[in-house]
Amino acid sequence: MAAMVVPIHKLSHKKFRALLKKEKRKRKRQAAAKQREEELTCDNDIEEAEELEEEKELEAERQRLHLEWLEKEKRAQEEFLLKKEKEAAAQKRQEEEERKIREEWEQQQMKEKEEVEHKRQERREREVIPALGG
Repeated sequence: MAAMVVPIHKLSHKKFRALLKKEKRKRKRQAAAKQREEELTCDNDIEEAEELEEEKELEAERQRLHLEWLEKEKRAQEEFLLKKEKEAAAQKRQEEEERKIREEWEQQQMKEKEEVEHKRQERREREVIPALGG
């Protein structure tokens, strides 16, 4: 608000001193208000700096946790793949063993069948020879 411009030479000494006192109080209030504003601004700057620092720390922590999680995930996937490979190898060994057992069994069955057939053949030959010579 603009101060009233009153020519100083027309004021009485009492009014002049009152005006000076008024202006002095006004300047003092303005200086105090300015100082409060600067302190608030300074406090706000400090708070903002602290908030920024806290945000940086939180972001760094988030990043560290994310990298930690990625590393754990990578290890888990590697372990999973190793486990699957071991299971596949074990399955393959078992299938190979079963195949060999089956082949041996089939060979044994074939051998037994051939022996039975051979014995039958011998019996027939024995039966046929006496019948011919008989």
